[in-house]
Amino acid sequence: MGQRRSPSWWNLAPLVAGAFVVAVEGTVLTGVLPQLSRDLATSVSATGQALATYPLGYVVGAPLLAVFVGGRSQRNVCAAGLLIFAVGNLVSASSGSLVTLMAGRLISALGACVFIPNASARAVALGTRRRGRALSVMASGFTAATLVGAPLGVYTAALVGWRAVLVVVAAAAVLACLAQRLGSLGDNQVSGMTTRARLRFLGDRRLLSILVLTVVVVGGEFVVYAYISPLVDHQLVVADGTIATAIMLFGAGSTAGTLLGGFLVDRFGWSRVLTVSVVAIGTTLLVLPLAHNLVFLCACLMTWGLFGWTFTPAQSNRLLAVLPDNGAMVLTLNSSAVQLGVAGGGLLGGVAIDLWSPAVLPFVGAGLVWVSFVAVVASRRGAGVVTGDGPPPCRD
Repeated sequence: MGQRRSPSWWNLAPLVAGAFVVAVEGTVLTGVLPQLSRDLATSVSATGQALATYPLGYVVGAPLLAVFVGGRSQRNVCAAGLLIFAVGNLVSASSGSLVTLMAGRLISALGACVFIPNASARAVALGTRRRGRALSVMASGFTAATLVGAPLGVYTAALVGWRAVLVVVAAAAVLACLAQRLGSLGDNQVSGMTTRARLRFLGDRRLLSILVLTVVVVGGEFVVYAYISPLVDHQLVVADGTIATAIMLFGAGSTAGTLLGGFLVDRFGWSRVLTVSVVAIGTTLLVLPLAHNLVFLCACLMTWGLFGWTFTPAQSNRLLAVLPDNGAMVLTLNSSAVQLGVAGGGLLGGVAIDLWSPAVLPFVGAGLVWVSFVAVVASRRGAGVVTGDGPPPCRD
């Protein structure tokens, strides 16, 4: 029991590795979107929209599979999720058409939506006083993928092709599965809440207001990020190596923002961090179209990554503060909301490119983010029921 109450930060390493592997796949495919579309003989917009199969599958699969795995060991569930994810990557690697690619992405999504929420719930076992930092450390797996995995994947794909990269990702997922399975972090059962109880839970106005904010802000960001390769190419007319460098710098800002966000939430509370994050994202996206030289563009991407990824730990802690008795469930729903925003942003970005050009993407994304900010301000002028604002959980 003592080890469960005071686990080491190192106990999270296998879970962070799993999150890293899961995130690498999506960021690699985003980085090689032009190459992918050429190989499958489709347009960039059609390929980008096909990749949205992943987040859409996540949105649908997460709540359904949460019922199926209820009552089972979180350790075993996380391991199964990583194995399913690996199978999906092998299917994607073998694809010769958008249909097969979409099928592989869907299988990968089902594995991810089993692993990610339960891995996050296991991370919270470090205790309430370290909750914000624990969730940030988990999220650092995603940002590390953007910082290291995605640029490395882009470079590697240019040498051996994107299919080989996906095979490597599948192998890494199996290794992460074994490490997680043999890890020493305490194990609990997945929540056994019934489908009917979950539907009633979804009717909570506080929950819905938070999830909608997640969808809109993430959607605004992914209108741009899903098409970052053609956007950078449009503004600078550069080679693949420069695009990879730009993505890496975005990842550097994201990694710093993720880790910093957890400390700031634990120190100052989610409300202040959330407000600063949304304002910074909206402002940076509006400035992005003015970046017509590499230094300015990279500065924008780093700033966006820094403040954009403080949003995630702030929202996660907000949910756990407002609905403390349903931790794993609210994290699952927030993960689904994130993926819905990713899918919606990808689809909307594809439409914007077809109707206009990559140049309009930052304006569309910024518009969504600023709409969400207005909604946040309006909610706080109400009765305070939907915000759940309160003091930070600790000051240590």
